[in-house]
Amino acid sequence: MRQTLAQKLVARAAGRSSVTPGEIVTCKVDLAMMHDSSGPRRVKPMLERLGAKVWDPGKVVVITDHYLPAYDDESRNIIRIARQWVREAGIDSFYDAQGICHVVLPERGHLRPGMFVVGGDSHSPTGGAFAAYMFGIGATEMVGVLVTGEIWLKVPHTIAMEFAGKLGAGVSAKDVMLFLIGRFGMEGGQYQAVEYRGDAIRELSMQERMTLCNMT
Repeated sequence: MRQTLAQKLVARAAGRSSVTPGEIVTCKVDLAMMHDSSGPRRVKPMLERLGAKVWDPGKVVVITDHYLPAYDDESRNIIRIARQWVREAGIDSFYDAQGICHVVLPERGHLRPGMFVVGGDSHSPTGGAFAAYMFGIGATEMVGVLVTGEIWLKVPHTIAMEFAGKLGAGVSAKDVMLFLIGRFGMEGGQYQAVEYRGDAIRELSMQERMTLCNMT
């Protein structure tokens, strides 16, 4: 049975040769990314309540970017919790005030084609620019991943977006996405994987591909 790229990546993570849209599978997570807003300050209390530890600190990346510069006592406390927790959890991949999480993650070599990645942010599909299957989850689901190294999901249907030719002068990936949102609406691809194809996509720089996936 023919499989889309998204289905192939989910199947690999689930230890299967193939998957079918709509079925529920359990996948092994290659990498979990969190930032200061949705990460340690949310997951630390839940992990303590469970008396649980991180399944593999080497597969967790924490990046502070939302509350920096820390402009008040609440912001400073959020950053303090993040710094303290990574030490306690033994997480070496901690990037403190190094940039936006979706940029730092690939810049530091954490994303590779074929990986199955979860992120504590709604823009986590940015990782798709690097041929990784990456999606955003909330803090409660992240705790499950941190403890077990796994997550269940319903295999999504795939929407193929084919762009022939090339973009005109002054037209960027963001223009493409704004056009798609205008045509299909904000929820046009709800719980579906989107694959961008065609000559126009192949001509995009990595930065532009990241923009496209970031807004997907």
